[in-house]
Amino acid sequence: MFGINWSVVLRNVMKEKLKTDKKQKKISDKEIYQEIFDAILSFRLRPGTRLTEDNLSKIFNVGRTTIRSALLRLSQDHIIEIEPNKGAFIASPTVKQAKDILDARKMIEVAIVKDVIKYATATDYDLLRRIVKAEQDNIDHEHIVESIQLGGDFHLMLAKISKNATLERIITTLIPQTSLVIVLYEQPDAPKCSHFEHFELIDVMQKGQIEKATELMYRHVEGIEARLKLEDKEPAGDLVDIFKKR
Repeated sequence: MFGINWSVVLRNVMKEKLKTDKKQKKISDKEIYQEIFDAILSFRLRPGTRLTEDNLSKIFNVGRTTIRSALLRLSQDHIIEIEPNKGAFIASPTVKQAKDILDARKMIEVAIVKDVIKYATATDYDLLRRIVKAEQDNIDHEHIVESIQLGGDFHLMLAKISKNATLERIITTLIPQTSLVIVLYEQPDAPKCSHFEHFELIDVMQKGQIEKATELMYRHVEGIEARLKLEDKEPAGDLVDIFKKR
């Protein structure tokens, strides 16, 4: 008669408990925000899709209060639009709005670059390089969501280093909107080369070359627009179907 390996039994029981705990754990409004934003960046959730509190409550197994809080955060970042008596929809920037967002970034980020050169330390530049290296690694492995987010993180970190709270606040709202514009309008065969430009920008800023750095930043944002096909898109998909495989 074979003996029972109780260590194996215990290990299997603990594995099942962890799985159950994970299923039962309630997620926060911040996590729901991120799940929805990730679904947008990975092209599963299209601009224009309606987000209903009832469906989201069932999908994420949380109460409506948590859902409302997540939707409010998304609305504040202009990722969704809340229309009275209609509900919430993934924002769908028009061609004009897309151009306005990028034009605003050109002006603001040129100003940010000047302040970065003024205030950045060697530690700051090392951190920027680590962010861009992570961005490059994710591009190489075709991790679209992570690469887009890290590209945005690079620009957010520049704003933080600039020590200009007003510019940082503005760019914090423009980065998510830019990500939405990229998802909506970027051409499928567009080259993903922004990390090379990020590395070059860091080198030039660290050398204190203000004129060259501002020119590089301006061209960098122009390059984002050049990779876009600015025309109307097809309608959105169904919310429940999109999250079936999460």
